[in-house]
Amino acid sequence: MKLHPTPAQAMALLASGLLSVGDFPDIAAQWLADGMDSENLRMLAGADQEDPDDIRDLWTATLEELDIQAVPLENRWPMIWAYELASWKAGERTRGQVLRDAVTYLQEVEYADRDAAEAYVLWNLWDELTSNYIPPRTDAEIWDDVDRYLHSFD
Repeated sequence: MKLHPTPAQAMALLASGLLSVGDFPDIAAQWLADGMDSENLRMLAGADQEDPDDIRDLWTATLEELDIQAVPLENRWPMIWAYELASWKAGERTRGQVLRDAVTYLQEVEYADRDAAEAYVLWNLWDELTSNYIPPRTDAEIWDDVDRYLHSFD
């Protein structure tokens, strides 16, 4: 079974540019299976082949109907990090995807979240991968550091 974000995690991911419209129907189906229910949620769960604008509208209506609120900036990263780690440990995300999402998060919030320590560690490793440091480390050495860092949360 594929891991899907909780409503709070989904709001944090969405606000940070880490959730796409194509994910909404699968997330809605999982929320139904988890016991949440509303008319719009049921429609969204069955909207796989719908127009992306229609899916986005259903998503918005579902959030309003279920009273799912936006997540403030200071609470986003812990929710995102929990989801990223869980999906990586479940084999659903690669280390590269986790690394990219950490960097994307920091860029999306314009580096304003100073409490996102894990994201900054990963951003530094990404920066090293994309820069020409002297003396340079090999990509393999940097990816080994990414692996060690992610496994430190086991």
